[in-house]
Amino acid sequence: MKTMKRWCAVLSVWMVWGMMVAAQQPTRQDEFVPIDQLPPQEQLAAAPLLIGAYAFVLVVLFLYVYSVARRLTNVQRELERLDTSIKQGGRA
Repeated sequence: MKTMKRWCAVLSVWMVWGMMVAAQQPTRQDEFVPIDQLPPQEQLAAAPLLIGAYAFVLVVLFLYVYSVARRLTNVQRELERLDTSIKQGGRA
């Protein structure tokens, strides 16, 4: 359970950092300027944002699958315990 809390804390910090980076974007322009005419510092590279989004989704998916697997293991253990108890003729 502590591990899950740590992951949630890390993901929260990561999302706040992402929001802070996104908030630092320059102000909008009122007219269209082709991208090849923009200075290099004003061109937004999509790769870091795309990689960050995929990494976030994969981490959340991994945590979800891990959580379901742990719960399924607990249910399986409980079923085996109940099956043993029933075979011995006792009540659960």
